[in-house]
Amino acid sequence: MRQLRKDAGLTLIELLVALVLSSILIAALYRTFISQHKTYSAQEQVVDMQQNARAAIFRVVREIRMAGFGKVAGEYVPGVGYVSRILPVQFTGTKGETIIYRNILNRDTPYPGWLTLIAAVNSGGHTAELLGVSSRFQIVVDKVNVEKDPPFLNNANKRYISIDGVESNVITNITEENSGSTKGYLLTLEHPLQYHYESRALNEPGALIFPITAISFQLGTREEIGSGKQPIVENIESVTFGYFDGHGNATLDDRAVRMVRVVITARTERPDPSVKEKEGYRRREMASNIQIRNLALIP
Repeated sequence: MRQLRKDAGLTLIELLVALVLSSILIAALYRTFISQHKTYSAQEQVVDMQQNARAAIFRVVREIRMAGFGKVAGEYVPGVGYVSRILPVQFTGTKGETIIYRNILNRDTPYPGWLTLIAAVNSGGHTAELLGVSSRFQIVVDKVNVEKDPPFLNNANKRYISIDGVESNVITNITEENSGSTKGYLLTLEHPLQYHYESRALNEPGALIFPITAISFQLGTREEIGSGKQPIVENIESVTFGYFDGHGNATLDDRAVRMVRVVITARTERPDPSVKEKEGYRRREMASNIQIRNLALIP
């Protein structure tokens, strides 16, 4: 009898106590897991938000800094100042409306809160090479890509060009021209060439031809004339611009702008229950002062 008592199992009370203690421990672990998971999710959103803000401001800063590239502002004439060959530029909007930009930087254009800049696009997919110079008013450029050529050069929104980035001009006529097996465009220009350029030789690049276009920024979107809107990044809540002259003073004259201050506010994708204000969203604000390098020498 004593041996049987010695080998007896747990009593019901002991089992209930063990279950209660296990439940309390599991509940504590679960609450810790949920808390850590919420913290991780919130921090992950914060990281994504910061990355979005950095990506947006990097893209905007890079392109605004290049405003006027391609000698859009023109050449300096003693006693007169800088005289542009192409400004003001005139484009056709998506609805067929005529849009005129008179300056390199155009605030509140085409809509309030927007900034539109005029610059030569110097990406690889948008450039052609000079094949030859027929006269001071005519040049021949290669066909970069037969399928991409129609939007690259035309008589509507793609008639403003920069030659090797050192002078700008306006195309008045475009015709195809074949030189042996090489297909190209014969471009008739509105203004005579100012400089001598090297044509493409065997295995050697020639002078580059850049299209000059209008690029607009507003609230996380980028719009190039004739191409429609493209989102820069997601979850950008606001983009504001400030304009300053060469002395750092705020200016209302677009022609006097030498620095642009851009402020971008990004928010998390989803609200955080632990944030009791601002609809529960976490936000980050980034700002940058952009010196317009192509306007630095213009008085």
